[in-house]
Amino acid sequence: MKLKHVEVLNAIMVTGTVSGAARVLNVTQPAITQTLQHAELQLGFPLFNRVKNRLVPSHEARTLYPEIERLYQQLESVRSLARNLKQGRHAELNVIIVPSLAVHLLPIALKRFRVRYPDVPTHVRTLHSNDVVTAIALRDGDVGVVYGMPSHPAIQVEAIASGHLVVAVPEAYPNLYQQQAIALEDLHQQPVIRIYHTDPIGRVLNELGDNHHVLFSGGTTVQTHHTALVLAEHGFGPAIVDVFTAAGKHHPTLKVLPLVPTPAVHLSAVMAGDSNNVTLSRFFAQCMQTAAEEVLAQLPPA
Repeated sequence: MKLKHVEVLNAIMVTGTVSGAARVLNVTQPAITQTLQHAELQLGFPLFNRVKNRLVPSHEARTLYPEIERLYQQLESVRSLARNLKQGRHAELNVIIVPSLAVHLLPIALKRFRVRYPDVPTHVRTLHSNDVVTAIALRDGDVGVVYGMPSHPAIQVEAIASGHLVVAVPEAYPNLYQQQAIALEDLHQQPVIRIYHTDPIGRVLNELGDNHHVLFSGGTTVQTHHTALVLAEHGFGPAIVDVFTAAGKHHPTLKVLPLVPTPAVHLSAVMAGDSNNVTLSRFFAQCMQTAAEEVLAQLPPA
């Protein structure tokens, strides 16, 4: 396959039509059709079948597409670098961060980063902690921000901050809402919204519950602290989240209370040992650390 075949295949997969692909690539529809036919001729099998005025990918196209997508992403990286070089910029920052920390903490850090580096292009992706570590180890990003203190031979880890877990309580739970702190035992038989048990914090919560003979009744398990917070804001139940996520709550009546006892929640920056953007990465990690310190400083005294 040639590069133009890759571009056309990706555009049709994304838009589902020849006309949509033509608009994305800023070419004519006959040009898209001709390129697609040429690709199919070279490959020896059809890539799409027409069903009700839409192009439906063939089995072969669906099998090829994950590799096509990775190749296209690499192509976009080359184009981005070329644009930066044309504009006299030789650096950009690729950040990978867990979703919950991207909601409230990241904007605070980026504002500080932009003060020193206003013209550096910044790309942000969200992944879960284990996937962030893997991506940084594979040099798929410059700096990652994760929960915990991961260990990996191909990365460097810097501690950003240590916080704790809190309970976000809706008004619909008056027995909890009126308290000044939530003992773990208070959540026995409550529909607690919590992190899924495959997450390190989720495992710690389960062990904590077992040790204190606390059984969560039903409730909801989620993959991110932010999802738990949003569900609590909608009244689905009390949510156990980290204090950095809780700082971004929007509902004025949602009450955030300390959890007793609570395990510490550590935030870390991860970087590749031979990163070309070590200066930008380390400064961004410092900005995240300052943002976390600002959040912790705004907490009411224990």
